[in-house]
Amino acid sequence: MLGWILLVATMILILIVLMEISRNNHRREVGRMFATEKFEEKIKPLNLSEKEQDMLERLVRQSSFSNKDSILNSPLLFEEAVNFVYKLNGGAEKISPADRHLISTLRKKLGHLDKAAQYSCISTRQFALGKEATLLLPKGKGVEQTVHTKINFMNEVYWGVLKKDVFFAESLVGEKVQVRLNIPGEAVYSAKVSVAGVSQNTLLLQHSTKLHKEQLRRWLRLAVRFPVHLAFGEKQMDGYLVDLSAGGILLTLPEQVPENSLVYIRFNLPGFGEENLQIRILRQLHQGQINEKAGGIDHSASFIGDFSETQERVLQYIFQERRAQKVS
Repeated sequence: MLGWILLVATMILILIVLMEISRNNHRREVGRMFATEKFEEKIKPLNLSEKEQDMLERLVRQSSFSNKDSILNSPLLFEEAVNFVYKLNGGAEKISPADRHLISTLRKKLGHLDKAAQYSCISTRQFALGKEATLLLPKGKGVEQTVHTKINFMNEVYWGVLKKDVFFAESLVGEKVQVRLNIPGEAVYSAKVSVAGVSQNTLLLQHSTKLHKEQLRRWLRLAVRFPVHLAFGEKQMDGYLVDLSAGGILLTLPEQVPENSLVYIRFNLPGFGEENLQIRILRQLHQGQINEKAGGIDHSASFIGDFSETQERVLQYIFQERRAQKVS
C-alpha cells in the first residue's frame, strides 16, 4: 500500500514539474521578455523587413537569453543564439535556404561582422571574405603540409578557400584539416574542420563552433638570438634579432638606426629557412645607449608590407618552441 502511495506521489510531482516547464516555455514563446522596450528601440533605425524582424524574434526566443536585446549588443551572443537554433533543428542545412539567408543578412545589418574583431570569435561564420588563412594538411596529402590561401566563399552551411592554392584538393574531401586564421593585433584562431567538397574554384569546408583561441590581444613574444643582416639606403650592418613576435621584433645593432627608417632584414628562422622582409624602426631603447648584456643598441621594429606568410611561420615557430619548453 505504501509503495502505491509513493508511486502516485512521484507521478504527481513529475506532472507538476512538466506543467511548470510547459508554462515557462509558453511564457518565453509568447510573453513579454525583459528589455523588450530597448530591443524595439534599437531595431527601429535598422530598417529591418518584417521577415527579418520575425527571424530576430525567433533567435531571441529560442535562445537561452532572458534579456531580449542581448543579441543586438554582442556578435558573440548573436552567434550563440544562431548556433543554438541550428543545433535545435539538426543543423544549418535543415533550415530553409530563405531562413538561412535571413540569418546571414541580420548578421550584416546588425554590424556584427564589422565588430567581430572586438570580441572573441566562436564560429567560423564570423570569418570575413578575403581574409588570409592557413591550412595544415594531413600527412601524405599534397606537396606541402602548410598552405597559405584566402577565404573566398561563405554561407550558413559551408565556407571555403581558394582551390588553386591547395594541391590535390579533390583527395582531401572527407578528410579533416587544421585551419588557422590570423587577426592581426587581436587573435589567432584555429579549428579542425571537415572538407565537404570541391567546386570550380573553392575547397568547401564544414563550419565549426569549436574554435581554439591561441593568441590574445598582444602577440606572444619569444626571446631569441638569431644573426640578422640589415640594409637601408647604401648602408649595411650585421646584428642580432633578440626578441621575436608575429607583430614585430627587437634588434640589437652595432650602431643607431634612425627612427621611422624603412629597413630590409635577412635572418634564418630555425626549421623554416631564410626570411627576407622589410621592417620599420620604431625607436631606440635605453635612449640609444649600448645594452651591455645584448652587446649592442636595442631597436624595436614592426613588420610592414606583405608579411603574412612570414607572420604565420613566426607564429608556428613560437608555438613549437613554447610547447617544447612546456614538455621539458
